[in-house]
Order: sequence, then C-alpha cells, then structure tokens
Amino acid sequence: MFEGLRNLLIFALVLGGLIFFHELGHFLVALRLGIKVKEFGLGFPPRLLKLGRWCGTDFTLNAIPFGGFVRPLGEDDPSIEGGLAAATPWRRAAVLVAGSGANMLLALLVLTAGFATGWPDRVAILEVAPYSPAEGVGLRTGDIVLSANGEAIHLPLQLADITYANLGKPVLLEIERQGATREVSVVPRTEWPEPQGPIGVALSWEITSYPLLRAAARALQETAYQVREIVLLPARLITRQIQPSEVRLVSPVGLKAINDQAVDVAVQLGALFPVLQLLAFVSLALAVTNLLPLPALDGGRILFVLLEKVRGKRIAPEKEGLVHFVGMAMLLGLMAMLVIQDIMDPVVLLQ
Repeated sequence: MFEGLRNLLIFALVLGGLIFFHELGHFLVALRLGIKVKEFGLGFPPRLLKLGRWCGTDFTLNAIPFGGFVRPLGEDDPSIEGGLAAATPWRRAAVLVAGSGANMLLALLVLTAGFATGWPDRVAILEVAPYSPAEGVGLRTGDIVLSANGEAIHLPLQLADITYANLGKPVLLEIERQGATREVSVVPRTEWPEPQGPIGVALSWEITSYPLLRAAARALQETAYQVREIVLLPARLITRQIQPSEVRLVSPVGLKAINDQAVDVAVQLGALFPVLQLLAFVSLALAVTNLLPLPALDGGRILFVLLEKVRGKRIAPEKEGLVHFVGMAMLLGLMAMLVIQDIMDPVVLLQ
C-alpha cells in the first residue's frame, strides 16, 4: 500500500513537473514578447478549480491529468491586438519553440544534479574470460575503461560498438587501475565462444560524481547524445540497426509502470539516479517529439509559420485550425490505443 502511494506520488511529480516546465516555457516567452495569455492550465478540461490570477492570466487545475496547456489571447484570430495570431511570425515561432526549450533546460539541470551527486558514468570490467584477447593483454577485473581508440567511454554499449566495428583490428584502450592509467592494445576476435564477446570481457557500471562545473559539462554532453539518439531512432529502425521489437511507444499508463520500476531500483540502491535518468530522458523525448512537424504539436504549428514566410502570406486561420483539430483527434486515438496496449501488455524493463 505504502509503495503504491509512494510510486504514484513520485509519478505525479515527474509527469506534472515535465508538463509544468513545458507550459512555463511557452508562458514566459509569450509574456516577454508582449503576447497576452488568458489561461495556464495543468491537466485538460473540464476545469476543477481556479488557482489564482497573475499578469492577466488565470491559473487553473483541470480534470484530465495527462497534459497541460497555455491558452494565449487570439490564438487563431489575427484581428485581436496583443494576441498570438496577431504577432509577427518570428514571435509566434519563439513562443512555440519555448516549450521544448524549457524541457531541454530541465533535462540539463536534472543531469547536472545527477552527475554531481552520483551517476553510473564509468565502465568497469566485471569479468575477464580465460584464454581471451583481454586476458592475453593483461586486462583485469576492476579495470576502468576510460577510452577506446580515443573516444571517451561512458556506456558499455559504446565499447561494444567500437569492438564490433574493429574485429581483427587493434583497439587502443586507456585503462585506469588503482588510480593509475595505462594504455593497452587489444585485437577483437572475429569468432568467439558464446557467451563471450570479441575481446572476452563482461562489463558493469561504476557510479561516480563530479565537481559542479564538470558535472554541467557532462550533462551537456549527455543531453546532446540523448537528443541525437532520439532523432536518429527512425533511421536506425529503417536500416535495422535496431529491431522494431526493441522499441515501444508507451502511454502515461506505460510511463507509470516504468516510473514504478525506476523508483524501486532507486530504493534498492539507495540512490536517486534511476529516477533522475527517467525524468531527464522523458523530458528530452517530450522536447524532441513536440518539435515534430505534425498537426496539433508545436512543430506542426511552427511548420505553418514557416509556410507563411515562404508564401508571403498566412494560411487562413480556420483552415489551419481544422488541420490541428484533425491532428489532435488522431493523437488522442493513438493515445487510447497505447493505453489499451499498456494495460493488456504491461511494460516490464526489469527481469
């Protein structure tokens, strides 16, 4: 009972925080650019209560918890002075981009806190297989792999990618052992016994923490890496670098299941990073997804702004509104399908 309430509370804080920061980005940039905002809502209508009013904006709490919105004045009516539709194209685009920008900033802050307080950011050798290339060059259990062929190693997958890309070729590893560093050249095998890999090592995480400035630099690197991975995901699916069975869209129900598993791991380890990892990744995924040029999303609205600049005149607001209405209906339909999927086939990350 207690664990269920604990997980639900943390999920509400995670999801609510992501939505709040996203809408706050829209809101603050709109105010800064002189665009009036009628309502800042947490959740989707119907409205439950009005929390207050500030700078002419009503702050509300709404019944459907999986979302939020900012309702600017004159959103689709360019005849309303001081409204969004009456603003110049670049001001409209700035307001639309600001939500994703706020989510990226949130992820950067979360990752900085994570790298400063303790993060699985180094790769340690857990086991060295007998008669393997790793044993032959003197690698030992407990060695930390700092780099491979000049590339800093922070993930086991990075080292695996480099070794598989250099089968039969020397790979220069920088190793830390008992505080001292050394370089070792190892040649990954082209054939190996199962379950060994090309060089014959089992890898594990090592949790480390950094001074604040170094933590911020690593957070920036990790943010760029995660955004790149999200953007490249469709191409990797098409080229079969990643199998479709390894990727799954989830609804808030599925995200709740992932959240519960992350919280359980955090409690078992006595560390916060599993929850911070989830918060940062979902924030970045939300930022990138919202910029996709799809109707009803911020990216779809930005696309209409760009079309306006190219054409020299804007598309009729009622036509644009219809496109976004249809897009929203399709997104809600997809969400309903994902909710059913996540109920019938719950997400399980931990075996």
